[in-house]
Amino acid sequence: MNHGNGYISLLCPEIQRIILEHLGLSDLITLAETRNENKEGIKDYIAKRRVKLFRSFVDDVDGLLSMMEDTGSVVSGSSALSLIRPEAEELRARDMDVYVTEAFEEEVLKHLKEKEGYAGAGDVVLKQEYNDSAMAKIFKLEKGEKKVDVIVTHWTAAVAPILQFHTTSVMNYITADSLVCLYPRWTTEKKGFVNPRLYLEGKSTLHTVEGLMKYVGRGFKIRADPLQLGEHNCEDNTDNQGGYCPHKLRSTVDDEVMQWNYSPTKTLGETTIVCQTMPVMVWCLGGYECAVGNKDETMSMMFVCA
Repeated sequence: MNHGNGYISLLCPEIQRIILEHLGLSDLITLAETRNENKEGIKDYIAKRRVKLFRSFVDDVDGLLSMMEDTGSVVSGSSALSLIRPEAEELRARDMDVYVTEAFEEEVLKHLKEKEGYAGAGDVVLKQEYNDSAMAKIFKLEKGEKKVDVIVTHWTAAVAPILQFHTTSVMNYITADSLVCLYPRWTTEKKGFVNPRLYLEGKSTLHTVEGLMKYVGRGFKIRADPLQLGEHNCEDNTDNQGGYCPHKLRSTVDDEVMQWNYSPTKTLGETTIVCQTMPVMVWCLGGYECAVGNKDETMSMMFVCA
């Protein structure tokens, strides 16, 4: 979408709603930058979508957000992806995945059980029984037809398991204050790159294959060769598409990340004040050489840097 006057506010509310429902987060952000009136309307629309999503699983949305802020927990999986994609294409999330560190697992479980009425739905899945090494255990909770999985990581950052997902299509998450997409160009275009750790480290199982096929069935183009998803500059890390080279070192706060802040941005004069409350993760997807050149095979890696 090109920048323009963007007089969407002159349209009747029904037409405005139809337009917004067919825009993904990337286009909504672009439209919000055209006029202050549009920004306020889009801010309200995006906030209401989050409330609608969370209300499918909890009665007290404000209480959930407060708990997420206090514990540094995030929501990921299909729930987060649904807010990145246009509402008109939205598939109802069947469950909600909450990611939390071991230090706050009891607080999250207590909130969901005592405040929201959830109960355990079976045995806890321990780390050695699951595919992703950043996951320590999973608590499966139910309340009627509603299901919430609490995924606990032994890392100091709740987002660590998200960087090990089977494809970049689901490397998105919701914090108490923001909506984050780590590979926005691919995700906006319904494309996904297979995480090389699946084949480099022998992590492929029936579970991961089923996960990949689920998104293929939803219309995503899933590939193991990044060049089949579009061109990128492998050698020049300053290129504006350099972040899509799987050999590049990325971070959760770099320029390639798309982020929508639900809370008002704090400023001092013309300077934006950024308060980074969550640990910063750095990662490299790795994999085989993606273009003719001098790159060797790169192993997948990640670490907390702040």
